[in-house]
Amino acid sequence: MKSYRIDLGCGEGNRLARYQKQNRLLGIDIDPENIGICQKNYPEGVWIAGNAETVSLTNYTPVDTIQCIEVIEHVDDWKKVIRTLSQVPSGATLFLTTPYKAAEEKLLRIRPNYWKEIGHQHFFVGKEIHHELQKNGWTAITIKRRNAALFFELTALFKKNAPCVRNTYYQNILPLPLRLFFQLFRTDLFDTRLKYIPIWIFTLPIGRLLDIFFGATLVVKAKKS
Repeated sequence: MKSYRIDLGCGEGNRLARYQKQNRLLGIDIDPENIGICQKNYPEGVWIAGNAETVSLTNYTPVDTIQCIEVIEHVDDWKKVIRTLSQVPSGATLFLTTPYKAAEEKLLRIRPNYWKEIGHQHFFVGKEIHHELQKNGWTAITIKRRNAALFFELTALFKKNAPCVRNTYYQNILPLPLRLFFQLFRTDLFDTRLKYIPIWIFTLPIGRLLDIFFGATLVVKAKKS
């Protein structure tokens, strides 16, 4: 039997789709419209319209991986989301991301209505996430800063007053060469066709160095004990 790969806050299901050969897909999102798109595009998966703070995952086993991408900064009680994630059985791997406090504060100085537009509610530095995961039975917890390129890209977009679309992201109005340039420094480069451009041999190490000082995202990995 294939194990589940769960995405808490799955959006339109694109992050899960690449794993459909290896795993059974389970996606949860608070937006019924997103779930409808998932059901249409990936009918073999299990798709639930539900709140990340209260949804039950106890009926789904075994679980290989549970991911929670850019969710906990949006909810009223992020600790409840951690408890939801912690319903998975022992041996499951967690992959969680959320914006980093220092980067958020800098972006807010450029665009004071940023949080209101995109629906953020919490700052995170990592220690509180580590503590809450540990309290809920997670081990081998690592937290790193990534996506400095995203910080610079958002800075450029905010200075151009890019419009917010559906309260989830900003319309990219930057010139195409500049958009491609930023993508070459992104940590998710290898999920795009840009991985075939050998220049990443140079941009990736530079991007990792920039992450130390300007990383916009906390990337959290852990194992359920």
